[in-house]
Amino acid sequence: MTSAGDRYHKRTTDEVTNFIKKLELQALETAEERLPLYLKVGVKDARLILDVGCGSGFVTRDIARLTKGRVIAVDGSAQLLQVAHTTMRTYPNTSICTADAQRLPFHDNTFDLVTCNLLLMWVDTPQAVVCEMARVVRPNGKVLASLEPDYGGKIHWPENPKVDVLFSGEAIRKKGGDPHIGRKLRTFFVNAGLDTTIGIGNNRIWSCEEDKQYYLHSRDFYIKVLQDAGLSQREIDAWEFEFLKSLDDGVQLNFFPQFYAIGIKPKS
Repeated sequence: MTSAGDRYHKRTTDEVTNFIKKLELQALETAEERLPLYLKVGVKDARLILDVGCGSGFVTRDIARLTKGRVIAVDGSAQLLQVAHTTMRTYPNTSICTADAQRLPFHDNTFDLVTCNLLLMWVDTPQAVVCEMARVVRPNGKVLASLEPDYGGKIHWPENPKVDVLFSGEAIRKKGGDPHIGRKLRTFFVNAGLDTTIGIGNNRIWSCEEDKQYYLHSRDFYIKVLQDAGLSQREIDAWEFEFLKSLDDGVQLNFFPQFYAIGIKPKS
């Protein structure tokens, strides 16, 4: 069985370095969507919190800032956990350890709150992960899965049929992820026995200037996706010219839904 952590181990050193940079940018860009969710599930009052699939720790750091409770962060990648130790070294209310999200090494009914962010799309058995999160949360405690995307709902204009398909889930699928994970969250949470609420975290559509800044920050990632898909340099240059022109002209719209799920564990 391949876990998300195993996939990180298969990256080269350069790929891991670039991936970590992308995670940091992603954490910054999504803070406005995640922080209200943390407050909604009561992170400030939670005494013991588990963050599953913490990766490099950039998202866990946001949780640690919001609570006076204890935060335990787990991940399956030793490479990313090394980064997480550095990321959270100034937060004494955090502990970090290696763990498989599908077999969490904690007793039943332990945590007040269990969270994960952009994890379920990468694991082999997301239902098993949600069931484990439900198992270790205490009765009346909450489970939160944030920012799980659904590329099937992606909207982009002006369209580029050859390129848009790659950014509408094809590249994610080739890397072993599930580009349609968002629509499945309710099923996973209900099947885990949780009283479930589903929502979309990213209600605001970015301006063209915001989209452009994000693209320029992440340009290497986009170009590599196109290269890996077999596009020639001429095709890539032509796409990038039209893409940036639509941003500068102020006509581009780019949106894809990112779902969250909140589950409350019923009292026995």
